[in-house]
Amino acid sequence: MPTQAERARAAAERLGGWTGGEFCPDGVPLSELVARYGTPCYLYHGGVALAQLARVRAAVGPDVEIAYSIKANPSLGLCQLLTRAGAGAEVASAGELHLALAAGVDPARIVFAGPGKTDDELRRAVRAGIFAVNVESLGELERLGEIAEQEGRDVGVGLRINPAKPLLGSHMRMGGRPTQFGMDEDDLEKAVAAVQSRPHLILRGVHVYTATQVFDADPLVEHCDYVFDLACRAADVAGRPLEMVDLGGGFGVPYFEHLADFDLERFGHGLRSLLAQRRADPRLARARVILELGRYLVAEAGVYLTRVVDVKRVRGKTFVVTDGGMNHHISATGNWGQVFRKPYPILNLSASPDGAAEPVDLAGPCCTPLDLFGTDIALAPPRPGDVLGVFYSGAYGYSASSLRFLSHPEPAEVLLWQGAAHLLRPGGQPEDVLAGQTGLPAE
Repeated sequence: MPTQAERARAAAERLGGWTGGEFCPDGVPLSELVARYGTPCYLYHGGVALAQLARVRAAVGPDVEIAYSIKANPSLGLCQLLTRAGAGAEVASAGELHLALAAGVDPARIVFAGPGKTDDELRRAVRAGIFAVNVESLGELERLGEIAEQEGRDVGVGLRINPAKPLLGSHMRMGGRPTQFGMDEDDLEKAVAAVQSRPHLILRGVHVYTATQVFDADPLVEHCDYVFDLACRAADVAGRPLEMVDLGGGFGVPYFEHLADFDLERFGHGLRSLLAQRRADPRLARARVILELGRYLVAEAGVYLTRVVDVKRVRGKTFVVTDGGMNHHISATGNWGQVFRKPYPILNLSASPDGAAEPVDLAGPCCTPLDLFGTDIALAPPRPGDVLGVFYSGAYGYSASSLRFLSHPEPAEVLLWQGAAHLLRPGGQPEDVLAGQTGLPAE
């Protein structure tokens, strides 16, 4: 397995590599990017995201639809690129639904998941005419039925099932045990009957998403087979074939050392073979098979740029302090589901990629010991003013972070596409701390 330094170098090469000794993602010099947009800054390479979508499609075949999980990165420009390339959307809030529609996603290719949908969100989904609301409880099903009747509109329903059987080989389990996600497998028959009792609810099928960061392809194929079994049970109770089998997703992204790449080709071969068998069953013959992918499509397309502010020695260790940290990139600083702090692939982009490296502890600007990208990271010796790149930052970065913490300005978001840089969201200014605040009236 590659070291983190090797993984970082490979990630940089995918984004464009070096030209004349300067890092040039998608052919745009780093010096030009930081001069225009400043640091900290998020760069997203549209071509890398589209290439990943194409890889997935080639692996799983044309019989499987890809729904982009917008939660991974809700930047409009990136969503537009994926939509124009044929991806549908999986949304988990009214805001994500609004964004998907603004990005041009056909409502017939949108599914809405999430354990805490409000009445307003359900109403918006009904009015938008999306393909399916993946309901997560019998109570939510009841509320959706009432809203659809009030609106006088039909709405598609997917039943999110928490299966009795866990998915092995994942780093974050969301099913196969007591969780807030979905309804018990034992309630499947009751849920089907509840859908059929409501005149405006249309049973589309089942949805099972039990884990994310899955690295073992074979258990994931077995999980898909299990979901098809659940779908057949639902079809039997409904007395008709299903229109949808939503398999979830969760393909692993190897952020850290000692993680192998997810074997996409092995999974694709297994899923295609499974589908060839399952399509012979009339209960599933015409069902739309959906994979929800977010992180896997966009993580490697992004790099977070942050500038070195200070370098110091403290009790024999070298500390490098940057102008961005956990306030902008909470997942890369080990504060989002990590038990042990492990660094993302990181490079000093202002130094030669072939230069010698030394171990440093890399910290952000926030007044907390939690703001640490990692310890003993091998970097070309950083100097104040150098720009560091935190790779695999296209997912769960900007939107997942506590952007107002310590009132530092927010980072810009920039999309690189066909050799040009497009500003998706401008960086902030210190004065933005007052934006949206009213304060007390004057005395």
